[in-house]
Amino acid sequence: MPHINELREKIDKIDFDIAKLIEDRVEVAREIGKLKAIKGLPLEDTKREREILENVSKCTKLDRKFVRDLFRRIIDYCKNEERHDCGSRT
Repeated sequence: MPHINELREKIDKIDFDIAKLIEDRVEVAREIGKLKAIKGLPLEDTKREREILENVSKCTKLDRKFVRDLFRRIIDYCKNEERHDCGSRT
């Protein structure tokens, strides 16, 4: 049986990886925001957001509501970053 400290180290690594992946996602969202600004497209794309929430909630054994709520927060954060970078277009 693994020692508790070994398991905690695993969790620390996973947490770091999750944070880094979210950071990467924010950077990609910023790039999308810049392209939308150049093309005159709105930052909001509710259809795409619904697709993301539906897809991620299906791809895990975790509670669907939990996953949807988590990704809703991530999406909202990304949109706020896009707005900050590109002005307050909706």
